[in-house]
Amino acid sequence: MNTLQIRTETAPKPRLGRADWLRAAMSCLMEDGIDAVQVTRLATSIGASRGSFYWHFKSRQELLDGLLGEWFAVNGQRIKAVLDQVDSLDRGVLSFFAIWTNSDNFNSQLEQAVRDWARLDDRVLGVVRAEDTNRIAVIAALFQRFDYQQQEAEVRARVLYFAQVGYFAMNPDEVMEERMSMLDDYFFAFTGRALDADTGSSFRRDWIAFS
Repeated sequence: MNTLQIRTETAPKPRLGRADWLRAAMSCLMEDGIDAVQVTRLATSIGASRGSFYWHFKSRQELLDGLLGEWFAVNGQRIKAVLDQVDSLDRGVLSFFAIWTNSDNFNSQLEQAVRDWARLDDRVLGVVRAEDTNRIAVIAALFQRFDYQQQEAEVRARVLYFAQVGYFAMNPDEVMEERMSMLDDYFFAFTGRALDADTGSSFRRDWIAFS
């Protein structure tokens, strides 16, 4: 028997869940910053009531905590997951470059938005600094795994990480082909070693295919 269609009543809208509010808040954070993440604005953007928000969250602060949780779920531990698996320094450093531009696995826009937020909130700053410390330790471990002494490994890890964070914070008007043309020089600047030619060529080919 076919389901009868009721034509005199409007079909009910799907019920919005916690994920819908978080998604809206994340978009707002990335587009306009943390001060714009307000319950009324989010309710308007997703066509819901303030009452719906308080069904899913006790307070705006709980929503903000959820945003930090999403940031960590998306970007946290990604560097460790990648670098722990590489079998050479060359692939490790190139993989580190690639992480920040692969939107499937790392949201660089969200990364910058959370860092901007941290400038306004000491608690968030503490969370971000702790994550930065963990990431730098992972990069230093990569250098040590490939025969750098501890102090040099830590310094090179800091230089590499701070340069990458700063690069995206500046949002430079640089086409990727231009950056790729400097790949060997970047690698030497960060490692003090020459990039393996085959590894560099493979990385460039994969990048073109990915792009």
